[in-house]
Amino acid sequence: MIADHYSVIVIPKDRAKIRRWQISRRRVLSVLVFSCGFFGFVFFSVAGFLYYKGEYSKTSDLRSRGERYEQERLKLVGRLQELEGVVQRTENLASKLERAAGLNNRQVKVGLGPLDVVDKKGMQLASLNLKEMTKPAEYFDESSLKVVNLKAIDLQEEAQDVENRLDQVFHLKRDPNYFWASMPTVWPVKGWVTSDFGMRRSPLTGARQLHGGVDIAAPYGANITAPGDGVVTYAGPHGGYGRALIIDHGYGMATMYGHASKLLVKEGDVVKRGMKVAQVGSTGRSTGPHLHYEVLIDGVPANPKHYILNDAM
Repeated sequence: MIADHYSVIVIPKDRAKIRRWQISRRRVLSVLVFSCGFFGFVFFSVAGFLYYKGEYSKTSDLRSRGERYEQERLKLVGRLQELEGVVQRTENLASKLERAAGLNNRQVKVGLGPLDVVDKKGMQLASLNLKEMTKPAEYFDESSLKVVNLKAIDLQEEAQDVENRLDQVFHLKRDPNYFWASMPTVWPVKGWVTSDFGMRRSPLTGARQLHGGVDIAAPYGANITAPGDGVVTYAGPHGGYGRALIIDHGYGMATMYGHASKLLVKEGDVVKRGMKVAQVGSTGRSTGPHLHYEVLIDGVPANPKHYILNDAM
């Protein structure tokens, strides 16, 4: 039979009075339950603290690695943007060289915006917008890395295509030294373009007509130089163009210079790229000092900018 009460007896060493306490069974059980609960709480609290401390350490490590990954990703995106600009400029150069060499014209891409990835069958795979790829990391999933990889593949293929085209251009069966030296690939005068090639409304008559060249405003008397090697085939008055000059560059290509104030060469003269051939004026039908510059392919006007390789004047 289990007793209802328990006695606790304390016997001192020095034979002092013996002390005795009586404790009920219920109180003993209460103390045991409380003790077990307290020590259990302490044990699980310590275990939980150690567990979450480890998890926090792992999370911090992942967060740190994620930040490093984000920095590397942004560097990669920036590098891809730079490479895209380089490929775009090289693409424009290749197109101009192909046009000058008489190869099949290709569509020239404009600006440095996002390129579309196209497979060998011409099927559009994805539109890769680098602006979207520069958003903060929380906006991204695993597809962002896939987009970066596709963009890199696209730029690699584009660069390889441009390389092949440039190789084809520079291995034409012509005298390469004379051919490329004769091409009008530089601006003939320093100034600013006031009227481009194409349809426009005439500043004198108001009628809409084809403007067969570009008008380059420059100070009166500024030097006009030959943009490529050639032979002067005409030097003198030329109707509304005033004092004009025509240089034959060979291969069916010629250039014409109008509204000059003074001609520095004559018919039959051989000129080299960079040689002074005339001075800017306002002769003929002109509203101010400027150079009217034309490129003629087999006598047909073509856009001079398609052959100029240096962007700045």
